[in-house]
Amino acid sequence: MNNFYNILGVRPEADLAEIKAAFKRLAMEYHPDRNPGNRQAEEMFKVINEAYHTLSDPLKKSRYDAMMNYNQPEPDEIDQREENRRRFLRWQMAQQKQYTFGKEYFKIQGLAFLVFTVIAGFCFALLHTATYVVKQQRTQHYQANSKALQQVDHLFANGQFDDAFALIQTLGQEDPLEIRFRFAHDSLLHTLQSIADQRFEQKDFSEAVAHYLVLKKHEDPARVETLRQIAVCQFYLGNYAESIQALKHLHNQEPRSLTLLYEIGTLYLDKMDNPTEALPYFTLGKKLFNDNLTDVYGASFESVMKPADVPDIYYDIFQGRARCNLRLKQYDEAVADCNWATLLRPQKSDPYTLRGMANAEVKKFDLACADLKKARALGAPDVAPLQQKYCR
Repeated sequence: MNNFYNILGVRPEADLAEIKAAFKRLAMEYHPDRNPGNRQAEEMFKVINEAYHTLSDPLKKSRYDAMMNYNQPEPDEIDQREENRRRFLRWQMAQQKQYTFGKEYFKIQGLAFLVFTVIAGFCFALLHTATYVVKQQRTQHYQANSKALQQVDHLFANGQFDDAFALIQTLGQEDPLEIRFRFAHDSLLHTLQSIADQRFEQKDFSEAVAHYLVLKKHEDPARVETLRQIAVCQFYLGNYAESIQALKHLHNQEPRSLTLLYEIGTLYLDKMDNPTEALPYFTLGKKLFNDNLTDVYGASFESVMKPADVPDIYYDIFQGRARCNLRLKQYDEAVADCNWATLLRPQKSDPYTLRGMANAEVKKFDLACADLKKARALGAPDVAPLQQKYCR
């Protein structure tokens, strides 16, 4: 039986999401705009539309299911109907009489035929008129939507991106079945991204970030690539606070990204001269280091792990945290961070220099001089003045 479920190709127990997906797929295939002049496709689209509006409405769906169940009689009911039909045929045969066809009979038949012809002609004319009116309305509607899309393109071409997106969003809300509006919205996003990427490649960061900010506003949700490009553009423009905000937005989407934590902390420390704001991000990175290595090696990971197998970002986190603590005069914490940094990358000179400076501040000159000597041996620059100051 060709019911609404069979038309959409879904099961009677299908949920709303499956019904919507089936409708969208069939609507794309049979939409009159994609099949101009194809009456079969047009009629099929009407049936698909009617099936969707019935099955997507819980009340209409329940009534339709009840009707379907009612129209499927039980076997006993079928037998009873057959028996009643046979009884009627027997009664009809018993009541048959011989009729004669006279002039009056043919007059009545002719009059009936004439009335039928008039009514049929009137119905045909009414149906033709209604079809013509519907086609005219559909043509006018299509032309109006095409004109609106031209207006959207005009706004976009003139750089009025927000106005273009606002208009296409309004049009989509007013006519949700117009597929062209959705295509136009996606096309605007793609075009704007291409323009922004082109400006970025040309190192026109001011223009690029302006386009990326519009893109972020109209993406739902904002893509990771867009947020990343905003942060990079703002950095090159010297807008470090705006760059940090973009990175924080990105961090909300990727809360376990150590690279993001390091970048935010480094911007606060080196560009904003704010070690107090930087320290929590490096500290969160240290916590993720403990959590991740505990998951891999267990609670005693320090004695089991191979430092060379640990990614460089962990070293960067500890080195950044040591610089923060040194600036905040938290020397014991700075020494602890340097201990981890030297364990992870013993060939790097920076943590030895930092640890030497921290030990010197707490008057542990022997330890400080040993670290400064090691740092100098590893090629650290500007260590000689520190040695002259603390290691006489």
